[in-house]
Amino acid sequence: MILVADFGGTTIKLGLVQDTQIIAKTRLDALANHPMQDRLEAVAKSWESLLQEQSRSLKDCIGVALALPFIVDVRNSRVCGEFGKFPGASEIDFSEWSQSRLGLPLVMENDLRLALLGESVVGSAKDNEHVVMLAIGTGIGCAVISGGRLFHGANNRAASLLGHSCIAYNGSVGRCGNIGCAEDLASTATLGELAKSHPDFTESSLSRAARIDYETVFALAEVGDVCSLGVRDQSLTIWATLVQNAVLAYDPELVVLGGGVLKSQEIILPAIREHLRRYMPCIPWEIPIVAATLGDDAALIGGEALFRQIHLKQ
Repeated sequence: MILVADFGGTTIKLGLVQDTQIIAKTRLDALANHPMQDRLEAVAKSWESLLQEQSRSLKDCIGVALALPFIVDVRNSRVCGEFGKFPGASEIDFSEWSQSRLGLPLVMENDLRLALLGESVVGSAKDNEHVVMLAIGTGIGCAVISGGRLFHGANNRAASLLGHSCIAYNGSVGRCGNIGCAEDLASTATLGELAKSHPDFTESSLSRAARIDYETVFALAEVGDVCSLGVRDQSLTIWATLVQNAVLAYDPELVVLGGGVLKSQEIILPAIREHLRRYMPCIPWEIPIVAATLGDDAALIGGEALFRQIHLKQ
């Protein structure tokens, strides 16, 4: 049995996983502004409580897997940069922590990479060896499996920063320092600003909405709200362009989309498929575009799969 934790910005999801089955799971508030060392101790105690509820103990476990919202140095069990979350994370040797606190070996990986690995084991990417996954929500994440293995690149950054691609080369410098960054043009983090900058915002129902999110934008666009239509269509074009760029770069046999905006997948998936059909250069490429199916369980299942790949050579 593997102890797995998926660190998100809002919640930390924890599970006991064995043979791709989640035996038990729970959640903690992320408290991402608190030191990582403190959150690791809270995670360890929650695992111990889960085990006790199952009449198990640490002796029944063979390892630990962490899914982290950072660029991860998988060989040295460290993270590169903290991006304003879980301060002190870059100073921690996570493998040493796991051994000293739990007496167990550890694997760790970027959270979206583990979500993609989970989808490849029992989810929407099962039986595919070349897959691109994009998660669209507060930001835009990307992960790649190539030849049946997670693709890392020279500095563990491969695909992870695709959401910071320059989409508008003559645009403004964004939050990350890049020009015309995709996340600035189409993500939940900047959605309110995007809507308010639209010339029809003051006459739009969005201006009276209690909260501006993509669920609201898509609903109002369906009834003809001009501002919402403009924001929605810009977002669809940005997302489709990112998918196209990823397909050109990584040559997958399948693209998986996840994240909060996929609540409107009945609009998003056809729009991206049509964009690729119309604009893919050279010969037509029929690349299936599908929604992720495992939701919050994906990284938990992926964590167990990664541990078995590394430590049990499965």
